[in-house]
Amino acid sequence: MSGFDGRTLLVVGGASGIGLAAARLAAARGARLVVADVAADGAETVGALDGEVAFVHADATDADAMQHAVTTTVARHGGLDGLLATVGGAVIGPADELDPATWERELTFNLGSAYLCCRAAIPQLKQRPGSAIVLTSSGQAVMSAADRAGYAAAKAGVISYTRSLAGALAPARVRVNCIAPGPTDTPRFRAMNGGDEGVERVRALMPLGEIPQPEDCAEVALFLLSGAARQVTGQTVHVNGGLLMP
Repeated sequence: MSGFDGRTLLVVGGASGIGLAAARLAAARGARLVVADVAADGAETVGALDGEVAFVHADATDADAMQHAVTTTVARHGGLDGLLATVGGAVIGPADELDPATWERELTFNLGSAYLCCRAAIPQLKQRPGSAIVLTSSGQAVMSAADRAGYAAAKAGVISYTRSLAGALAPARVRVNCIAPGPTDTPRFRAMNGGDEGVERVRALMPLGEIPQPEDCAEVALFLLSGAARQVTGQTVHVNGGLLMP
């Protein structure tokens, strides 16, 4: 894996899960890092990372907050080389009972946040040819997710937005890709599946015999942000232990 020495990355949603794993790995590889997150304990969590890491309290669904995160990053480091947006979350319930307010929240949180992150970062990324964006979709975007239709629809939108943005930004030599995690062994995943017993049930379904760790997804995201992926754009990479092979 290529290092990130001297490169500046903004990780949105980087105080937990895949985002935190990516922040930890990128910082260890020499990135100059700013992490933006709405978590109340985000400053403490991110402050414990080794390396050149700063924290900005910011809501990814707020356009002004995302602009502030980018402005802070550029003020600290003189520019921006990469954006990783890992924001996401699902409301569980039957697809045919989804109310309008929940539908709007799902789209805003899972798709609108990706748009606002990119909208704020793109002017700076265009000034650094070879820069990159990695967004986060989900395996549920390409399957029947009957109990989380809003989430699946929004994450499918992230895949489409990735392709469209990749085409638009290619002349500026800014690459855009996304990762699509499946089950990932995070604290939230364990809580949603009832602890160790539920996790073992999921593990039994995995063709490769284990549930991906946050670091597994983070490694793919960092590859896509790195110079090693300089000819990769407009792609969605699924990280799911073989559970889904679209």
